[in-house]
Amino acid sequence: MMISTKSTAVTASLLCLAVILALPAPGWAVAGATLRDIEDSFVAIAGKVKPSVVHLTTERRPLKELKEKMDEDDFFKMFPFPQIDPDEFRAQAAGSGVIIDKDGYILTNNHLVEDSEDIKVKISGPDGGRGKEYDGRIVGRDPATDLAVIKIEPDEPLDVAKLGDSSKLKVGHWAIAIGDPFGLEKTVTVGVISGLGRYKFGGPLQSVTYQDFIQTDASINPGNSGGPLLNIDGEVVGINTFIQGSGTGIGFAIPINMATEVYEQLVEHGEVIRGFLGVKIGDLDEGLAAALNIPGLEGALVEEVIPETPAAAAGLRHGDVIREVDGQHIENSKTLQQIISHKSPGKKVEIAVIRSGERKEFTIELTKLPARLLSVEPVEEEQNIIGLKADEIPGQMARPDEKGVIVTEVKPGGAADEGGLMKGDIILEINMQEVDGVDDFQEIVSRLRPEQWVSFYIRRGNQTLYKAVKIPSNQK
Repeated sequence: MMISTKSTAVTASLLCLAVILALPAPGWAVAGATLRDIEDSFVAIAGKVKPSVVHLTTERRPLKELKEKMDEDDFFKMFPFPQIDPDEFRAQAAGSGVIIDKDGYILTNNHLVEDSEDIKVKISGPDGGRGKEYDGRIVGRDPATDLAVIKIEPDEPLDVAKLGDSSKLKVGHWAIAIGDPFGLEKTVTVGVISGLGRYKFGGPLQSVTYQDFIQTDASINPGNSGGPLLNIDGEVVGINTFIQGSGTGIGFAIPINMATEVYEQLVEHGEVIRGFLGVKIGDLDEGLAAALNIPGLEGALVEEVIPETPAAAAGLRHGDVIREVDGQHIENSKTLQQIISHKSPGKKVEIAVIRSGERKEFTIELTKLPARLLSVEPVEEEQNIIGLKADEIPGQMARPDEKGVIVTEVKPGGAADEGGLMKGDIILEINMQEVDGVDDFQEIVSRLRPEQWVSFYIRRGNQTLYKAVKIPSNQK
């Protein structure tokens, strides 16, 4: 049967009309709501939460701090501005905070208030009008999470943000950020939760020991730090902290559940008291798991047992993989770190490890985490000239009569990384010189010089091979 062009056109037109009639009416219904309803939700959230978001300005003397850390003669040799008095020069920083108690307790970032001599807190008036400014004092700081609590003395009860539950967040949930980027007070941005449980950030965050960040594409810019990240119910689910400088739409926030625990301890004790096991830990990869005879990649690999700590007294060894604490499964190093940090000093914990393929159990009494281990000062190690860290070879990985060290960390983009060295490699020789343990390794590395080519004779699994590494010219 033939179908005319005219009848085909009529049929197509009727189908198009049917589709148009089936589309949502103006307002665009989406999953039981309308875009207008969603828009109204954002407006309501902004209006409700903005009064609890404050603008912070801090003042510090960075040149004075630098001079105090250096020999004074060396400082003035490098200081190019003789007309400036380093003791009086002041630098300002700006950021945000969120009020979580009507009596004037404010949660913000440690990096905003650290070493500050003067803190001003501005609370906007109704409808964004001229508000009030208060002097702030530091109640407590926790560099290990980049959180701090400051206190003002208000002359009237304050608007308080409602706290949510960050454990309920899912990738794809709405995310709303409020803060003062670039001094633009009470800026509201909207996006989604892009990721959860982000960690292993270095650089400026190397002193932030406890990392479990929320990732969002809700725009976060300089000045947003310390402000709230909200869910669609207008509840605070995170404290905005930093952005990925090399990308756009990649910002990070501290989960509010972690922030609340830190807040409570800072208000009560002025510090955060954490349990301490006494191990340095990392994560497994396939090569290490195979070499250590560990089934699967779960658990926290003990890279070092710190002498005179609970772990050392109990008999833990480097190369052990911690799989359980008090019956709770340990997925990775971050999981172990968080569990131990929530335990109180004096608490006895039951720890199960895998050692050379066998399960072993220990009862260990935790002590208080020493403040020195949370120092915010970066520690420079001699071996960093080649961009790697090394340790003694775990007994179960060493071959009979084999000497050397195992690579425990490779700095991304460093000389070792560029030369093809990898975590888990066994370094046997450097420049044809046998490496007899960590002390010998460090002594050899200390003699390396910029622009020098260095040969590494290594064992990787069952293979031995050479790698050539060039020391960068900007190293000393």
